[in-house]
Amino acid sequence: MAGTPKAAIAALVALALSSSDLMAQGPPVETGSHLPVAMWFVGAGLLALAIIYGIMRNKRRTLAEKRITEQATTALYAEEERERKQS
Repeated sequence: MAGTPKAAIAALVALALSSSDLMAQGPPVETGSHLPVAMWFVGAGLLALAIIYGIMRNKRRTLAEKRITEQATTALYAEEERERKQS
């Protein structure tokens, strides 16, 4: 009786693998140019490189550069707020 579950599992696996539905239905179909797909991959690669470059460049900024950026941002927000209040 111990061999029965193993035999049943083996029979089910053999039945599933021998099914005609799992076999190829014909030769591969040519769907058109592969250029658009290649362009997607190239674009995604370029985007990844740009993001990596930006992250690496941002990590190398000095404290003085960070302060200048913060001061410029604060000044820009203040100018926009003045313009908003005037209009």
